[in-house]
Amino acid sequence: YGPVHSLLPFILLGIGVDDSFVIANAFDRERKVSRSSENDDGVIARAGRALGRAGASITVTSATDLVAFAISSSSSLPALSSFCAYASIGIFFLWAFSATFFTACMFIDEKRQRDNRRDCLCCVKRSDDNEEEDDLDKGAKEGRISTYFRKYHAPAILSKPGKAVVLLVFSALFGYGIYGAINLPVEDSERNFIPSGSYINDYIDLADEYFPSSGVSLSINFENGQDIYDKRVELANLSERLTGLSTAAPYIAEPNSESSYQNAMTGLRDFLASSGSAAVGGVTLGDDNWPTSYEDFVLTMKNYTSFTGPGRVYGRDFSYSEDRSSIRLYKVDLEYVRLTKENRGEVIADAARQIDAMDETRAMVESWDDLPSAFVFCEQYLSIEGFKVIQQELYQNVGLAIACVAVIVLITVGNFMAALLITINVALCIVEILGFMFAA
Repeated sequence: YGPVHSLLPFILLGIGVDDSFVIANAFDRERKVSRSSENDDGVIARAGRALGRAGASITVTSATDLVAFAISSSSSLPALSSFCAYASIGIFFLWAFSATFFTACMFIDEKRQRDNRRDCLCCVKRSDDNEEEDDLDKGAKEGRISTYFRKYHAPAILSKPGKAVVLLVFSALFGYGIYGAINLPVEDSERNFIPSGSYINDYIDLADEYFPSSGVSLSINFENGQDIYDKRVELANLSERLTGLSTAAPYIAEPNSESSYQNAMTGLRDFLASSGSAAVGGVTLGDDNWPTSYEDFVLTMKNYTSFTGPGRVYGRDFSYSEDRSSIRLYKVDLEYVRLTKENRGEVIADAARQIDAMDETRAMVESWDDLPSAFVFCEQYLSIEGFKVIQQELYQNVGLAIACVAVIVLITVGNFMAALLITINVALCIVEILGFMFAA
């Protein structure tokens, strides 16, 4: 259960109110006589007829909603999967309570109205029995909304000019929906969660303007201490492989400052070349100014990166074995350039370039066959992985949901053409929703 699940009550409330309204409307329309002349058996029979009329409707809508969410619960995104699983379970219980508990409560309230009892204080009867009104009450009356749709709305849209206007308007909407759905981008909306008046927005805007080359931090982590020692020269010169990668994927900032490039092997090489090993253990150095054995290398590196050592800034870049006799892992800290773009006058994170940067960085590290085995770590990858699959997940889940809606409607309606028209209308609505998400 996470923050996104807090939206569920509002979604379920809307679906539940819709089911309740359909049942209540059918229950009211089935009343053909005055309330005072209807006994308990009559109310029960009316409730049965109402559920016979409305039950099929809420069952179909609940089944399609449940299946759509259930399909999406198979998503590879854990947050989306969990949200949809909760939603599908909630929709089932909405249907169950609407068909049982709500109907029972509606029956009790109908008896209250028949007995002329007050709404909140149902144990108190009204003093005026309104006998004259009861004589005029011969059944359910049509409401204003129903009257409007029957007398004005339906005749208008079914007339020849009305049909032309409806086709024209919805053809335009559908056309824009297709355009928007095709061009709907995947965007990082993290900045939208910051209040508009917050000082953080000013800080981010200034960072975008004055520090365009500073972005998200990442690290390349090399494993196996013996391999690290054997490839010490190549690792110390790693900056040569990372130069010139800032303008295209993987968009790694130039390794020309301590903030964008931190490599302990480079630091130790320069220190030994200039100061020798006396201050870091006094081990014997070879012709290449490196310790002559792996054991001496580990001792030198521990002294160099210790709390009081000259390379203490690299102290957190190494992981040692439990007895600290060997190196398990060492990391090189890097930085991406600021991957942003301007969208409708606002600077936002460029999700497309972030995905390219992540993929190209991993491919680059995997291609280093002459270096120790390594992997890339970046805290931002958690979000970027979501951006990478979310568009595919969107179209896949929407397509599967529409297919399931078609099957359920065909089974329940029992008419192929009617089921086809309903499915097409659902698909058109989804396309228009996606299109106007692009415009929002």
